Amino acid sequence: MHRPTRPPFPTVPAAPIALPLAACAPPAASEDEQSSSSGGGDYRVGLITSLTGFAAATGTDMQRGWDLYWTQNGDQAGEYTVSTVVEDDASDPQSAVDKATRLVTDESVDVVVGPLLAGNALAVADYLTREGVANLSQTSADDISQRSSSPYVLRTGSAAGSQTTLAAGQWAVDEGLTRAATICPDYAFGWDTCGGFATSFLDGGGEIAAQLWYPQGTSDLSTYATQLGGLDVDVIFAGTTGGTDAIGFLRSVNDYGLADDAEIITGAATTTPNPLSQVGPSAVGLHSSTYYADGSESPEIEEFRTSYEEAYGAVPSVYAAGAYVTAELLAAALEESAGAKPVGADLVDLVKATAPEQEDLLWGDISFDDYNGIVTSIFITEVAAHDGGLWNTVDTQYDDVSQFWSFDPETWIENPAFSQTFTHQ
Repeated sequence: MHRPTRPPFPTVPAAPIALPLAACAPPAASEDEQSSSSGGGDYRVGLITSLTGFAAATGTDMQRGWDLYWTQNGDQAGEYTVSTVVEDDASDPQSAVDKATRLVTDESVDVVVGPLLAGNALAVADYLTREGVANLSQTSADDISQRSSSPYVLRTGSAAGSQTTLAAGQWAVDEGLTRAATICPDYAFGWDTCGGFATSFLDGGGEIAAQLWYPQGTSDLSTYATQLGGLDVDVIFAGTTGGTDAIGFLRSVNDYGLADDAEIITGAATTTPNPLSQVGPSAVGLHSSTYYADGSESPEIEEFRTSYEEAYGAVPSVYAAGAYVTAELLAAALEESAGAKPVGADLVDLVKATAPEQEDLLWGDISFDDYNGIVTSIFITEVAAHDGGLWNTVDTQYDDVSQFWSFDPETWIENPAFSQTFTHQ
């Protein structure tokens, strides 16, 4: 089912445009009025992202990806004119719920896109489910589409944290690696990413010598690098958040020679553009597991990357790509909608039904499972030099990857969420 393919080295892109889409239109009708009215008219989107606080860089990427789609394609989708109201959750869960409440009660939005951070996303999803408002989620938090699965919440802008790293563990097994160490931040995101790697690696016959956990917000990982260097392992998995911890880990790989005796593979966030720009050529050759590869030869990714670079002067991250894909999926659903305006669980069902029929999506073929988790391709990438910078070229591709990999979904969900004490299925 997850047959790997090895695409050739990607070609280089060139360039189009973009600038942000904006916000205001008159309030929409209530959901009861919408569901009984004919289709067409204004379709209001509430976009919640982190524009300030510790996740501001990734939250800005997310908004840029969203804006880019509508700038390129116009605000008309089927019979609807799409407008966006943007709210900053300041990287804080309570602020995220407050902003979601304002979007629903004051702005009468038809759907909420975001947030990105796990705690923020879970809190907002819970609120929107109670209100019956659709949520196209952008977070990697496993439980958005597992133990907290809701008919109103669909994960469209990210793979689950463990979904991405299940492929990493399988790749390590396929490469003949047998003994691993892991290092991840000590909270839900880190537990999920390390849990995915450990699950498939152990299932494939590997052994895990040690699992190291560091406090959220740690940037100096030299102490942990010393411990990793003293272990007899042939692969090290690192599931950093993509912030200063990613920079610290990548520098430690070089400073402590961690790649001399072990293969290094990381989660999607570690080798995103910002950490790579900070560490430079020492990162060349490192692998990561991701649902978006900026060095892919896919024509859709090349066009997106080129447009984004011209619009914003930066390489797009997984967060920008996730928001762009969400816009693609929403627009396709509205194009196919007939009759009453699609809102609430009806919108979620419509996106699920129309997604597999779409061609030329940024992420290729997309479908959704019974728990509203995305099913898509996962890439093992390798950092390579490109045009004076660095990007991630595709080494191996696993197609149609579910958040449950090859495991039974019911058994998976009956088990506890990943944690320091429950580290693998």
